[in-house]
Amino acid sequence: MMIQNLLQLLQQQEGPFSQELNQYEDGRRRIEKSLKEKGGMEYYLISKKFIKEWKYYVDYDEEMDEFQKETRQKPNKINSDLIQEAKIFKYIPEDHIYNSTIRYLENEWDYEYVMKDVYENFKTNYQSIEPQIRVGFYNENLKKKQIFPNLARFTLIYWSPIDNKLQIVKAQVDHNSEIKAWTNLLRDTFQEMFKPRQIKNVRIWSPRHKTFKADLLIQQIQKTKQVDGDILSDNMMVFQIQSQRDNCLIVDFEMNDWQLSKFEKTMEYDYKLLIEKALQGCGKKFCEFPQCKQNNGYFELGLGEEDIQGICQVLIENEEVKWELICSKEKTITDNFQPFYQKEVNKDLVQELLKISNSLELFGISFVENFNKTQGIYKVDLENPEVNFKLIQDTANLLNQQKENLIQIIKNLFQKKVLDIEQLTNLNQLRALYLILQFRNCLNVILEEKTQIVLTIIRRLNQQQLTQLSKWFRKLDKSELKQLQQIIKNQIEQQINIQGNAPIRPLLEIDDIQRMKGLFELYSVIYKSNLRNPRIQASEFIINSIQYFYKMDADREEFTQFQMFNQKIWRNYSFTFCQYPWAMPIEFKYKLLYIECKVKQYDQRRRTFGFLPQYVSLTVERDNIIESAIKQLQQTSVSLKNPLKVQFVNEQGVDEGGPKREFFRLIMEKLVTPDYGMFIPKNNDTVFWFNPQSFEMPIYYSLIGKLLGLSLYNSVLLDVRFPTVLFKKLRGEKVKEEDMKELDMETYTGFQFLREQTDPKIIESLSLTFNATYKVWDENYYEDLKPNGFQIDVTIENREEYIRLYTDWYLNKLVQKQFELMRDGFKTVVDGDGIKLFSGEELQQLIIGLPTFDMKDLETSTKYDGYENNSEYIKYFWNLIHSLNVEMQKRFLFFCTGSDRIPVGGLKSMKFVIQKHGEDTEQLPSAHTCFNVLLLPQYKNKETLKEKLKISLDNAEGFGLM
Repeated sequence: MMIQNLLQLLQQQEGPFSQELNQYEDGRRRIEKSLKEKGGMEYYLISKKFIKEWKYYVDYDEEMDEFQKETRQKPNKINSDLIQEAKIFKYIPEDHIYNSTIRYLENEWDYEYVMKDVYENFKTNYQSIEPQIRVGFYNENLKKKQIFPNLARFTLIYWSPIDNKLQIVKAQVDHNSEIKAWTNLLRDTFQEMFKPRQIKNVRIWSPRHKTFKADLLIQQIQKTKQVDGDILSDNMMVFQIQSQRDNCLIVDFEMNDWQLSKFEKTMEYDYKLLIEKALQGCGKKFCEFPQCKQNNGYFELGLGEEDIQGICQVLIENEEVKWELICSKEKTITDNFQPFYQKEVNKDLVQELLKISNSLELFGISFVENFNKTQGIYKVDLENPEVNFKLIQDTANLLNQQKENLIQIIKNLFQKKVLDIEQLTNLNQLRALYLILQFRNCLNVILEEKTQIVLTIIRRLNQQQLTQLSKWFRKLDKSELKQLQQIIKNQIEQQINIQGNAPIRPLLEIDDIQRMKGLFELYSVIYKSNLRNPRIQASEFIINSIQYFYKMDADREEFTQFQMFNQKIWRNYSFTFCQYPWAMPIEFKYKLLYIECKVKQYDQRRRTFGFLPQYVSLTVERDNIIESAIKQLQQTSVSLKNPLKVQFVNEQGVDEGGPKREFFRLIMEKLVTPDYGMFIPKNNDTVFWFNPQSFEMPIYYSLIGKLLGLSLYNSVLLDVRFPTVLFKKLRGEKVKEEDMKELDMETYTGFQFLREQTDPKIIESLSLTFNATYKVWDENYYEDLKPNGFQIDVTIENREEYIRLYTDWYLNKLVQKQFELMRDGFKTVVDGDGIKLFSGEELQQLIIGLPTFDMKDLETSTKYDGYENNSEYIKYFWNLIHSLNVEMQKRFLFFCTGSDRIPVGGLKSMKFVIQKHGEDTEQLPSAHTCFNVLLLPQYKNKETLKEKLKISLDNAEGFGLM
């Protein structure tokens, strides 16, 4: 009886939705298991929005406040945001899995797939829209089953046996379906259409001329009942044939015999095709076929018709013609239009632009600086977009007053690309996008447009196109780029604010996720352009509101999304700002790194069946600190990611931070000192760099790497003057000539002098060769920058190569052995995805602190125990601190905290306390350095306070344990 009562009690505690939750989780496990098995299986696609709403509705915390429970609403219809009206292939039977009205899914996180019983349960309890079913096809190459909901679309040409005519139809298929699976489907589908005619089999032809539209291919086939192309292999996957959506394919039916046969092309046939294009062209303003008259330039070179015929003959014989790109004459409504290049008094410019916008390519060659109507086909410059910014500005001012026409221009340009799920396919189209983004007066309207046309196009750009856009943006001056950057930043901040105040949770709608993704991709283009040509401070790209995006536990929520993104766990993933770490505040990123460290510590304890926190415990001797540290760090079985505890031999005290900081100060001071020989001072003793002639044991460099990692994970700032370039190298960033400044300003300025010379004789007089020299402890060493470099003179022609090789030698090759040992030591402590969020410069700030500080920040953040913050005594104390020079202010910090380094976030981020420590006493001020507490007596007058504080600061050495 007792057991039955206990079971009833447990069931009551599980809540009303426990059965749904258990069934859902069980379904997830069965799906994971099925992916490891060979064969096909039907899965039901469920909208990610529904899953999120459902989880919020059923999986709530029992301790949730009543008002939070009352705000919960039943989830919306199951597939409400995966549906579109038109059915692509109307002939597929209604109940067939490919008769889908599902929209094109851009990302795997738009949906979740579930087992049939889970779907049935959802259908029973919630509103429903018919399920979207997909099949997982086994791919022999990948040796596992995959579920591919993304759809490819084609125009199919087929010879109908009913009316004996060529017909066309649109068809869609899973992107990663095998061709054999698709042909089986097509056979069943067309059999329904052609009853009672018997279709034995189906095969698919891919035409050789992939740019030809359906009407031209039909003309080809009608002439001979042959196909100029090849039959697709049954073992191919759909994605292997889809260069762009709506490509034409030819379906061939086997009835008694196959309807079509391969056209055996001849050289004479190909020759006629090529000659026609070379001599007459296609008449388009833009053409991708290299041999087209529009592109080949034969006549401009003065070649006659016979010469061109000979060239065409050679091209065909050598098989150098890209037949898949061959062009065709097509009449369009924009054939007689000219690019938009100048103001014409008698024309309505907006109406003219509306007409031109019907051709993406024509728009893309508009707004050209110094446009010349007689110059022939316009070639897009990869380095310079050649934009007439005055004309763009004037046009933008007009469009800003005619927003409906502006949106119509956007729709004319890009809506078909969006609906057909096509990327931009050439530089003219990409330039059209660039031009639209130059309408800065109208950019808010363009980016806020509800259907997200421009943002959708940006999301679909490939890496090469994104890089090209950033190249063109390099031509904007500072004010132009700043205006663009501010517009996009404001748009992002506006979206963060909207989502942060969402009634249920942020980024529930797929459209909201995609808008955020599109804005950040565009922001990223601007940021990378600025990297290539700096005009704006990198700090201005940081969006502080990111850390407040989630109302509670923002760092943990963001870290969870970051983990899911890295591990590709799409079912719970929405969006992570960590894809754009340069836009995130460094303090917030450090919180994510800290969480990652704690997660790894917990995982290790779980694997070793430990339950209590573990520590890296060191007991070190002050006089033998390096050897004792090396020995213990090598022998410890505890992961170095765990917190560090330090005990000095024969010294009392529990490490609450003070001994640890003292340990780092002493050991780094010994290791980095020039007397030790591992590092040498550079640039007037401002920084230390690797000694290329060091004879110290490799383990010492490895130890320094470990210490850098340990200091990072233990939040201890190191007093070590390593240059920024060292931390850039630790992060794997490419070092540049600019990085020489911090190490060797004399060499850097020498490079600038060498580059500025226009007289070859001056360079010759320098007597430079491809040989480098360096000095260690007044002894010179020489190395060649390339084989026999000492015999190769530096000239005006090869000086850039000399500068490049010298920079690489100085920063990389010369110190490669020493640096790699340090890097390997660092990686034994610091690994994972969190460290990837930081640039080299940010890593430097995390480990050695900020270069500047303001004591007013510390005053603002200080808490008091026994004093009032507005008392005359405390006001005088701070006035005294502010009057100190920088060196004495650093002594004050060291006296109070055990370190004069400034943490990330500045002094305002420090927890600092001033505690009253007696009255009218002769005792000096003291400090609990472990806790950042200053013990300050209340002296009888201000002069005594000033005198006692000076004595304490003059004698500030070591650390206090009280």
